[in-house]
Amino acid sequence: MILTKKQINALKKEHRKAERAASELSMATQGLSMLIQDFTDIEGECDLLQGDGFGFTPHSNNDTHIPIDDLIKHAENGVDITEEFILSNLSI
Repeated sequence: MILTKKQINALKKEHRKAERAASELSMATQGLSMLIQDFTDIEGECDLLQGDGFGFTPHSNNDTHIPIDDLIKHAENGVDITEEFILSNLSI
């Protein structure tokens, strides 16, 4: 099917929105990573996994992560967030 100019412009507009959203997501996950590193001195990266949500992956074990929601709950309960704690509470 040959697309009309209106359809092509609609695709372009949505594509730009998707690119902006991807950039915002990247900045947000980078911000999470930096905060966790600043607060805990644990180097790592944040990502978003379908079904698991946002998680933090320490550089010392880069194939699993701890969900950010779990990390926050433990912190709210007074748990000392150390690398050992994170490594013992990884999911996936």
